[in-house]
Amino acid sequence: MSQICSIDDCAREVFESATECVLHCKKNDYSHDFQNNGILRKFYDALIEYITESAFEWKHPDNPEIVNAESFKTYLQEGVGSDEVVNFCNNEITVFTFIFFPCRDSRDNFDYLKLLRKIKGAHFNYCKFTAHSVEIPKVEAFFQDCEFFQWWSITQSKLLGNVNNVLYQNCKFREDVSSYLDDDHSATLDIPLFNNCSFDKCLSFGSVSLKKPIFNNTDDDLIKIHKLRIENCKIDEKFVLNKLNAEYILIENSEFKAKLELKEGLIDEIELINTNFNGLFDSYSTEYGRFYCFKSIFSDFVGFEKCKFAALQGDNELNQLSIFRYVTFLSFTNFRNSTFVQGIDLENTNLKEAPNFLNIDVLSNNTNRETLRIIKDSFDKIGNHIEANKFFVLEMAKYKQGLSNKPFNQEKLIFWLNEKTSNFGQSYLLPTLWIVFFSVIYYLLILGHESNLLYNLVPSANEAISSVSNVFNGIAENIIPFKKLLREGMEFTSLVFYVIFASLIWQTIVAVKRHTRR
Repeated sequence: MSQICSIDDCAREVFESATECVLHCKKNDYSHDFQNNGILRKFYDALIEYITESAFEWKHPDNPEIVNAESFKTYLQEGVGSDEVVNFCNNEITVFTFIFFPCRDSRDNFDYLKLLRKIKGAHFNYCKFTAHSVEIPKVEAFFQDCEFFQWWSITQSKLLGNVNNVLYQNCKFREDVSSYLDDDHSATLDIPLFNNCSFDKCLSFGSVSLKKPIFNNTDDDLIKIHKLRIENCKIDEKFVLNKLNAEYILIENSEFKAKLELKEGLIDEIELINTNFNGLFDSYSTEYGRFYCFKSIFSDFVGFEKCKFAALQGDNELNQLSIFRYVTFLSFTNFRNSTFVQGIDLENTNLKEAPNFLNIDVLSNNTNRETLRIIKDSFDKIGNHIEANKFFVLEMAKYKQGLSNKPFNQEKLIFWLNEKTSNFGQSYLLPTLWIVFFSVIYYLLILGHESNLLYNLVPSANEAISSVSNVFNGIAENIIPFKKLLREGMEFTSLVFYVIFASLIWQTIVAVKRHTRR
């Protein structure tokens, strides 16, 4: 069996029964490694050798009698060295390649963090970590293609220059990732953080002031974040997280001072609670499951164009009514071409301008009457009366549901007649058919009157029928505007049918105007 590390370009001996050296072999949690044949101490010593070899591989100090490998090692181990050695170390940028960094404890005299803090920069290239953080605030750092197996705390550090100008590039986080809090329970991060990274668990920022963009993604593929939580934060720069695949997003008690983009994503559940969005909010063509926005303020343009709400595949319990509750829109809002599979609730929103609802689909009867009225009014304000009429009908259908629990009254009667005769002015065919129907009835009544059908059917009641008809016909004759139009002997019946025909003709005219109005 080979005694040399299996990692390319590494000539160190393997550690115990592993196939890699102590720098590259797999590590576990702290308690396990602490008992594992001194692996933490051996890792510490090997890392000193690694940094030293890297420092002198290409550099040749002007004063080798003072600055050499031995004096360099002594400074790393003991923290004692001449000014020349200290300056040389403080200008060293080390590239750590394929190294597996173990958990650490600041109380150990072999804590490798003491070594990292003595160099100028650390480039972690294809490294792996079971450590929970690397707190090197004065060191320039860059994590490239790294993998983190334990929960990880993001800490402030200087940024080592790289193409995408971020701290973490193409990294994989297997457990929860969170921002690091100072002793005063607040923190500031003033460096860009992530480029094309994936998060298997939760990425959370709490009580943090973010001075630079969090994400600077360049891939066209979906970015995976299992859960994203932003709470009590201030985000100063543009927040761009397009093509996001996430199960849950919570943004609460925070402030976004610049543009926020969540375009072309797939988000199972999102909650926006008590948050101020001072810049543009763009969520173009994103698919949501459950959408809940509460007590938030949007100061600039808001775009939900081509979004789908409650659109998860199958019978998913997260496919719920999309709610905007106590939300204020201070500028223009665009819902054009969006689909609300389980409906939308805008009843308690504050709208400074009428939103754009062109070509939206509201596919559920969960939408309340006030929301339908808001949509209808938005179309009326721009002169799109045909679309407004469609939502007027839906609004009336909701109104009908509200009347169903009330006792029968005049309002309920008129509402019922309006629905049955013209579908609230939406159908001109319906009142036309009613006109034809009542014309036939009226014609049959005329034929019956001319043949004295009623008198022949009930001869014994002829006198009573004649008295009643004379009273009602006399009343009808004295309604002057209709007097010349009434049929002799059928004055009252004629009056009733004239009122019916007038109402139906009016319903037809209204319906035609609603379909042709510009």
